[in-house]
Amino acid sequence: MEWLKQERQKLKTMTPAKQLEYIWQYYKLWLCGFAALAAVLVYTGTSIASAVKDNYLYLVFVGTYADIGEGSAFYKDFLSFSGTDPQTQSVIFDTGNYFNMAEEDVTGNHYFEKVTVLIDSRTADALVMEPDNLTAFGANGRLMDLSDPRARLLTDQYADRLITTSFTDEQGQIQNIPVGFDISDSILMTKFNLYADGCALGISSDAQHIDAVGQFLNYLLQGR
Repeated sequence: MEWLKQERQKLKTMTPAKQLEYIWQYYKLWLCGFAALAAVLVYTGTSIASAVKDNYLYLVFVGTYADIGEGSAFYKDFLSFSGTDPQTQSVIFDTGNYFNMAEEDVTGNHYFEKVTVLIDSRTADALVMEPDNLTAFGANGRLMDLSDPRARLLTDQYADRLITTSFTDEQGQIQNIPVGFDISDSILMTKFNLYADGCALGISSDAQHIDAVGQFLNYLLQGR
């Protein structure tokens, strides 16, 4: 290609600094185009690699400072118990969320807003928090009524652990519905010390992976 030979000859007569200046002046659009293409290819490759994972379980933890995210002993222990391969199945323990509906007004609390979005978008499968906080949160209708047939296997297995929340129906009658399982004697407390005053687990109102939530409960309550 004659033009390429000519460009090479021009560059040979220039100092390194002049070569860079010349290349940038005349070929910057090409360089920017290649850089953009490379970025697109990297993004696409990363997206494809992530997309091959099946969503297995998304758990939200509220009110604990413990390190229980990906890579922690707790996380690895659950993967081992459940036989989950993190290369093909996505397991997320979402930590660092702080609010307490039993003690404070959560209006404007961005942790609370984040958690409600995760539930409303059918992303989060279950929540773990202190029992009073869970029952207060359950009053807003975002936790599954555990009398729902979808939770039948779990409620049969752990009927003695059910905790309820109260609300007033349209007729003015107070109703009590089960919204969580008391797991205060689980390994969250006895082995990993996540909470000081007990904890409970509630299932999102439209959870997509109830079987995986059951696996998590079994893991927490091994032999209990």
